[in-house]
Amino acid sequence: MKKLLCCLLLLPTLGFAQINKLLSGYVYVMAHDGSIGGGLTGNVELFNAIGIGPGVEVTSFEGRTLMPVFADLKVKHRFKYLEPYINGQFGYNVYSVDRTENVPLSTGGGQQPITYNQSGKFFYGAGAGVAWHFNTMGVFVSYVYRGYKYRSPKSIAEDGQSVNFGTRSVNANVFTLGVVF
Repeated sequence: MKKLLCCLLLLPTLGFAQINKLLSGYVYVMAHDGSIGGGLTGNVELFNAIGIGPGVEVTSFEGRTLMPVFADLKVKHRFKYLEPYINGQFGYNVYSVDRTENVPLSTGGGQQPITYNQSGKFFYGAGAGVAWHFNTMGVFVSYVYRGYKYRSPKSIAEDGQSVNFGTRSVNANVFTLGVVF
């Protein structure tokens, strides 16, 4: 009896009857403050109005590769073929680059270059979009306003003095165009 009950409980995991209503994928190209990139996001439907899932993108920042990995939340309402939504994103931006900056010398009045590592910290974003659904696929456009945080060493001791950096914040406008399936 226990085996039969377990089989009945697990039976819905083997069916694909509602897969086109419960899962959505978004593949897109994006303009990220003048840089071109692309991404992939997957959503699981909750309560017919909320989609939540992971996402990953590849783009660039100041000529270096930037890979945001994030959780995506969409609140949407479907009108036959048209589906407007608002979305929020929160995640980590995979970014690491060695930077060189000139700092004043403590003696002589000149400048000395120092090198340090700047890496990605976290990011957040909010935006809106609209999808137009055909049978099993559709197209969408969206806009997301993002804020990125970058981590640098708190201070570097150089030539008998300490150079302080702190956290760097950057905001970006992201326009996307893609396919939803």
